[in-house]
Amino acid sequence: MEGENTNSLNSYSRTYTEQKVPGLTQLEIARLARVSQATVSRVLNNDPRVNEAARKRVLEVIRAHNYVPNARAQSLRSQHSGVIGLVVHRKPEELEQDPFFCPLIVSILRVSAERGYHLCVDTDRNVRSRRPIHEELLRSHRVDGLILVESRDYDERIERLVAEEAPFVLIGRYGRTENLLSVDNDNRAAGRMVTEKLISDGHRRIAYIGGPKGVNVSEDRLTGYLEALQANAVPFQAIEYGNFTAEGGRQAMKRLLSLPTPPDAVVAVDDVTAAAAMQVALENGLHVPEDIAFVGFNNSSFCSYLEPPLTSVSINISSLARTATEMLIDLIEGHAGRPQHCIVPCHIVLRGSTRQSVPTLKDFNRHVTQ
Repeated sequence: MEGENTNSLNSYSRTYTEQKVPGLTQLEIARLARVSQATVSRVLNNDPRVNEAARKRVLEVIRAHNYVPNARAQSLRSQHSGVIGLVVHRKPEELEQDPFFCPLIVSILRVSAERGYHLCVDTDRNVRSRRPIHEELLRSHRVDGLILVESRDYDERIERLVAEEAPFVLIGRYGRTENLLSVDNDNRAAGRMVTEKLISDGHRRIAYIGGPKGVNVSEDRLTGYLEALQANAVPFQAIEYGNFTAEGGRQAMKRLLSLPTPPDAVVAVDDVTAAAAMQVALENGLHVPEDIAFVGFNNSSFCSYLEPPLTSVSINISSLARTATEMLIDLIEGHAGRPQHCIVPCHIVLRGSTRQSVPTLKDFNRHVTQ
């Protein structure tokens, strides 16, 4: 079937371009181009062994009928899906109002598209579901690699992926192994930086509201907070835990205000927690920042619209997402050259929830206040 026909290519083209072939398949392409289906497959996969005249006929048919190969079928044959996965360590209902994940996902989508990939998002709904989610996504070849967020001190997901040498990148820190790619802020330094800023403003009763115990990003910011208190000989410390939700922030703030000596400033693990805590303070008749100051993290879009506007640490979410996505795709495609652990700089954005002094921290000159 692959031999040359006595009819000219032009007369042959007129014959098949006049045909209407709905749902064109490789078998139909083979019939119209007068080649075998195997030859069509070889042309689609750029196999150099195909006769040039046969290749031209196949490509003419493909162009004439705007044929698009079935992506799923191709991926099953090549074991390459062209999809990367983002696995979020939250319940789906907790993501609806979270201002961190929207810009993160948008940035990952943008970079993925630039590199010719799609994005699949899934959630770790509970401990029992973590293993099946990761095994299904990778072992079924639905995705070529994974981006993980919100690691814990011991994270079964990471341990299993490292053991299986699966392609993944962590947005965050994991101290139990060096055999992984990750991108993060220096959250310990950032926690110390914002606490130093509050101390420089004259606050001496500074509290910390974290996320769930054991989540590394929260624990790292807590460590920085404690280091700043110790370095400045500030004896007061008060630590409460939330769950990255507004209600968690409200309850934590209520507990802080019930202390015999309540705080005069609060460092919160994220902006949602900080905003909810600040609302409780205002409801209790406190003035912000005169009576109590608040600092959050993520520099969420709503920070400017609060009353007063919320001071926050910009962690450069778009840069975190871009770096992680490019690292993962480079890993999938076999490119080397990136460091194993990338640090994205962060800085304080001062607003009305704190006094407007500019921090002069000799240890953190790279964090420029905006």
